[in-house]
Order: sequence, then C-alpha cells, then structure tokens
Amino acid sequence: MKTFLRGIELFSRICAWACGFLLLATTLMIGVEVILRRFFALSIGGADEISGYVLAVICSWSLGYALYHKGHVRIDIVYYYLPAWMRALLDTLALVLFLFYMSMVTYYAYDLLAISILRGSTANTPLQTPLWIPQSVWFAGLAGFTLIIAGILVALIYYQFKRDLPSAESVAGSSKALDETESEHLNPGS
Repeated sequence: MKTFLRGIELFSRICAWACGFLLLATTLMIGVEVILRRFFALSIGGADEISGYVLAVICSWSLGYALYHKGHVRIDIVYYYLPAWMRALLDTLALVLFLFYMSMVTYYAYDLLAISILRGSTANTPLQTPLWIPQSVWFAGLAGFTLIIAGILVALIYYQFKRDLPSAESVAGSSKALDETESEHLNPGS
C-alpha cells in the first residue's frame, strides 16, 4: 500500500510542478503583454483569454497535490476530541462524499466537453479558440483528481481493515493544529 500511495504522491507532485511552470510561463506572457502595450502600443493578443484557461487548468490539476498533502480546508474543532475509530469513520465519510461530489463535477465537465466537441464551439474572442482544447485539459485534471480521491479512499479503507488507525489517520486524517504551529515556528514564512 505504501508503494501505491507513493505513486499517488509522485503523480500529484509532477502535476503540481507542471502547474507551477505553466503559471510562471503565463505570468511571463502577461508581463510581456503589459510592457508591449505600455511602451510600444503593441499586443500579443489573447493573453487574457489564455490566462483564464491556464487558471482553470492549474486549479484542476493541482487539487490532487493539495488533497494528498492535506492542504484543503477542514473544520476540525471537535475532530481531535473524538476517539480514533470515530475520526477514521469521519475521514471515510468525508472522502466518500468528496468522491461522490467530484464524480458528479467530473461527469458534468465531460458532458460540457462532449457538447463543445459536437457543436464545434469556439470562444467568443478574437482567438476563437476551439473550446474542446482547454476543456479537455481541464476535464483531464478533474478526472485525475477524482482518481486520486478514490486512491486515497482505498488506502484509508485498507488501513482500517488492518486495524492500523495511525496509518489510516496519516493517509486521510486532518493535520493537527499543533503540528502546523510547530512547523510554522521551525520554518517561518514557508
């Protein structure tokens, strides 16, 4: 199971790095656009449209990394006062509901993509981008995130059946506020 989880972590890390580079390239493109407009009255054209597509793509492709590293917001005021078995049950319920929600989002993203392909939809912009191009990359990110949720859920259930609640909590439990405080104290600004 540890190899399986390392695979999920590696995949999500590669996606996060790719998103970072894509965001950096987009930022540079916007910077060049601003300089060209300001000093030379020229425009690359479509920088705002492309940056919108990039934002949607990097959001969908980086969600898995945030989930694996417990970067999503959790309300855990009562969580740490519960017994370990109840925390494991709540973690399972949360992932099942999250998987259901993301499955629905991914399904409708696919539906939107299919409609765009069937209709030959293009953006109502000067670039007239065929919408299936950014939508397919966005959909793939959502599908990958949904698979990551499913993988983490499988690992959680596996550890619960083995009655290894500490491993189950390390896979899907909430990160402790004390751990976060100590981490921030040791690494300020990181």
